[in-house]
Amino acid sequence: MEKEREFSYWLCNIEGIGRITVLRLIREAGSAEKVYGMEEKALAGMLRPSQLMNFLKARQEKDVKREYQKLWSRGIRFIPLSDPEYPRRLSSIPDPPAGVYVRGELPEETKPAAAVIGARMCSEYGRYVASWFASALSRAGVNIISGLARGIDGISQEAAIRAGGKTYAVLGCGVDICYPEENRKIYDRIPGQGGILSEFPPGMLPKAAHFPVRNRIISGLSDVVLVVEARMKSGTLITVDMALEQGKEVFVVPGRITDALSSGCNELIRQGACMACSPDVLLEELAKNRKKFRKNAAASDGPAEEEPAEDGVKSFLDFTPRAADNIYEEMKKKGISMSLPQLLQNLLELQMEGAVKQEGGYFFLSGEKL
Repeated sequence: MEKEREFSYWLCNIEGIGRITVLRLIREAGSAEKVYGMEEKALAGMLRPSQLMNFLKARQEKDVKREYQKLWSRGIRFIPLSDPEYPRRLSSIPDPPAGVYVRGELPEETKPAAAVIGARMCSEYGRYVASWFASALSRAGVNIISGLARGIDGISQEAAIRAGGKTYAVLGCGVDICYPEENRKIYDRIPGQGGILSEFPPGMLPKAAHFPVRNRIISGLSDVVLVVEARMKSGTLITVDMALEQGKEVFVVPGRITDALSSGCNELIRQGACMACSPDVLLEELAKNRKKFRKNAAASDGPAEEEPAEDGVKSFLDFTPRAADNIYEEMKKKGISMSLPQLLQNLLELQMEGAVKQEGGYFFLSGEKL
């Protein structure tokens, strides 16, 4: 598979040959390595003269393995669409990238993911809400996906880091370029608590045309999308449109009807988007999605992996409300190894089953499913 990464990286960086052509060539030949070995006559039937000339030049001048090793030495990997590590969520969208560059790690397939997006010039209200939602979701084990832009994007990703969670930044430039520079501290910390991703090669500078294209990856990597502040004509709404095309649920934080920064949000709610007044609304939706994912995995792959020990968690509950921190500490004393985010996920799933109820930050057994 490493060899296929090398040849895919080489193919995706031939001048004048774009994503659609790359994928067409790979479909025809069967792999990027086989594309490299195609005869000129066969290539001529699939490429324009200028593309063919660039292809032949790259094949003659570029050392495929050495070029990829240069990339690797900079702490950057290239994951092609054919790779088993390629994000499953992303591969299912209508127009997936031919490959993604990554610094750090890719989002974990088994963890829920939420995109948090919104206005660059946000208000103090937007700043507070983005931080609140991202922190709460991160503590519950949800990966936060965003674009590292100034405003809501950067605020939500910084909050995820502070909460000890994982966050993934999708850039409209190469992964070796921090944009905007004001988010440098967040950019430097993300690879240690998530990853920086892009379909654009290292060294590619940010351009206005890159960002709408980038937005489909943000929504594609997410299970749900949360909008925190957006004007009526906002780039955020492009991401919303893409999320809806991909079949993702969109949640929107409401705002004052006199506030221009919330005009786009309020319009989305009027059109039928889900209103998000607390992180619990998203956590409930993510729990439903996780159950569907498990059922689909069991149907396609045979017996499912062992479920998290919800029953074990339930043994630490009774009809007296208890804080999650208190349950967590008692489990540690009993020698049960489970992180606080895992505990919160299990508690959420028990709520969805009707076995547990929650009031504020306290959990207790429900009498309905004993």
